[in-house]
Amino acid sequence: MKRKILVTVLLIALVGLGVFTNSCAPKEKPEEKPKFKMAAIFPGSIQDADYNTIGFVALQDVGKEYDLETAYSEKVAVPDAERVMKEYINEGYNIIWVHGAQFNGAANKIGDDYPDVTFILEVDAKPENPKPNFWYMDRNFYTGFYVLGALAALKTETGKIGYIGGLELPFTRGEINAVKQAIRDLGSNAELQYIYVGDFNDPVKTRQAAEGLISKGVDVILSSVNLGNYGLYNAVKEADRKVYITTKYTDKKVHAPDNYLTSDLFNFSVPLKEIVGKILNGEKGGFIELKYGKGQARYAQFPISNVSEEINAKVQQIADDVESGKIKVIKNLETIEP
Repeated sequence: MKRKILVTVLLIALVGLGVFTNSCAPKEKPEEKPKFKMAAIFPGSIQDADYNTIGFVALQDVGKEYDLETAYSEKVAVPDAERVMKEYINEGYNIIWVHGAQFNGAANKIGDDYPDVTFILEVDAKPENPKPNFWYMDRNFYTGFYVLGALAALKTETGKIGYIGGLELPFTRGEINAVKQAIRDLGSNAELQYIYVGDFNDPVKTRQAAEGLISKGVDVILSSVNLGNYGLYNAVKEADRKVYITTKYTDKKVHAPDNYLTSDLFNFSVPLKEIVGKILNGEKGGFIELKYGKGQARYAQFPISNVSEEINAKVQQIADDVESGKIKVIKNLETIEP
């Protein structure tokens, strides 16, 4: 009887000790999710009403969507990109978006040194050896230029179309090839003449190029430059006959309303929200393509200005067929087809 009482007392003591020990043991804190801060680097002014402006708008949209602290640097020269990115990283920014493929080299150089930082790059093709902490956005330029090429082929009266680019790069080669495909697909006899002026932001060289094309009979010019467009506007407005233009990134009708047709509009907010959402959910790297279509990252501006209802409807149908995949736009960034 005494033994049973003793065992019971010992058990009670041990249980009490266990309760006491557990109640006094330090409780494990729930794992805290990392705090994200996002910075962007822009090559030009955010007030350019062009590539940099739409990048700035996208950064602000993403910040509001996910309640992120954001920061940016504008007019960043390529040699300064590495330094600027490192400064942001040292300040705790762990999502770095470089808006412009000219910064990709600097990001690739430092990316391995900062595995906890996610870099967002803009590319024209899926990389063969992607970095695990890199998100890649394929800008998909060529798709939109198929639609612009079709419009030009339907609009031209002289049968001569012009293209003005800044530099011969993979994406500009892809744009030219897409225009040529559209002309072929329509069974048009239109001739495409293209010229690179050596700089996307030089109005004087762009104007000279446009005047040269106009003197050769071109009456529709597809622009693939940025601030160089200001030279293009003057050239077409002062031409001795009607010459029409298309642009890209933003609506530029106000600059030459009697000559303007449409623009290949971009909305970086759509892909950027998708990417940052994935980053916040733990996906540190990946690849997406800027989709072409209504409400997507890419689409032509409708209605088209200075064309008949018939042409507007025809181009609208072509754009919709590109969106649905009914029309397959060939991606050739390597060489310009004859």
